[in-house]
Amino acid sequence: MPEPRDWTVVIPVKPPEVGKTRLTVEGVDRVALARAVALDTIEAAAAVARVVVVTADPGLVDVAGVEVVPEAAPRGIAAAVQDGLRHAATEGRAVLLGDVPGLDPADLAEALRLAGAVRLGAVPDAEGLGTTLVTSLEGDLPAAFGPGSWARHLAAGFVPLAVPESSTLRRDVDRPEHLDGPLGPRTTAVLGR
Repeated sequence: MPEPRDWTVVIPVKPPEVGKTRLTVEGVDRVALARAVALDTIEAAAAVARVVVVTADPGLVDVAGVEVVPEAAPRGIAAAVQDGLRHAATEGRAVLLGDVPGLDPADLAEALRLAGAVRLGAVPDAEGLGTTLVTSLEGDLPAAFGPGSWARHLAAGFVPLAVPESSTLRRDVDRPEHLDGPLGPRTTAVLGR
């Protein structure tokens, strides 16, 4: 069973100018907030696993300790995920969305340990409609992100990983009300908290 450090976690990140368009907070630069959310997510993941970031955002190209796969222009999440997976081993691969700024590295490590017992694993978001993490112990990783992704992942044979409802891995940020609770240092700073 692979340890968390043995996993490769692919994180697709839209450029902040086009990402997180619903994340508008009065008096806060949305572009700076979107980039901070991504960087907090990346840093937390890199604390426990090898990370490959796929992005057209030049501001993320020099992130220490992670491999960045640059896109000339954003082509959508499915294309970004496939680009990232080409840079990952065929065993112990995961895809984490880049909008989990309050992620505790220990929560990701626990999910990856659980993923070591199933061929395909997944973690739902707090609302139970979307998916924040998918994993493949070996072989293909047929990720299907986007609205309603949790149902699509279950239909594709992904097994729910038994992370607690309180796990920070389930707290993705799409709307301003999702910014309640613990957040990473960059997101907190941009929000002026």
